Amino acid sequence: MNCPTGGQGAEFHEYRAKTPLSILGPIRCRRAYYYCHRCGGTVPWDDEVGLTPKRLTPAAEALTTLAGTVSNSFEEAAEKVLPKMAGLRLAETTVQRTSEAAGARWKELRRRKQGLGGPQRWNWHREARGRRCAYVSLDATGVAQQACGGGAAAGRLPYVALGFNPVPELPADCP
Repeated sequence: MNCPTGGQGAEFHEYRAKTPLSILGPIRCRRAYYYCHRCGGTVPWDDEVGLTPKRLTPAAEALTTLAGTVSNSFEEAAEKVLPKMAGLRLAETTVQRTSEAAGARWKELRRRKQGLGGPQRWNWHREARGRRCAYVSLDATGVAQQACGGGAAAGRLPYVALGFNPVPELPADCP
């Protein structure tokens, strides 16, 4: 593989373990570690899946940032909001640094006059009266958890949302 920094060849060195935190709890994984003699080591998988320096998955980072933004304090986000939202247990400083890093990225996008994506026109099907419409469904589902060594652990209650635009029924004589 080519080193992402120096452009030279980076040789496979070994597999390294990491346990990032997702919204459903810690995930144990082993990733390929490559070594470039000019730049040092790199683990391309971490960048590919979007792991943060605080070892959060993209969804856990988004949830942490949201909690840190809407709460009265980073302490409240860490001790009350995140455990209630997804059973996440993070330090107050992790919530603060994650929220501030997201704010810095947003500030840089604003400085460059970029956004997070513009309006997107969806080609919705029309209902019986000719209007475009969609249905929204929201549900919570219980996910059992098991602690290390097979012991009991608090379960999780992730929410699942769905936007649905059904294809209208076609007349019987329609191909």
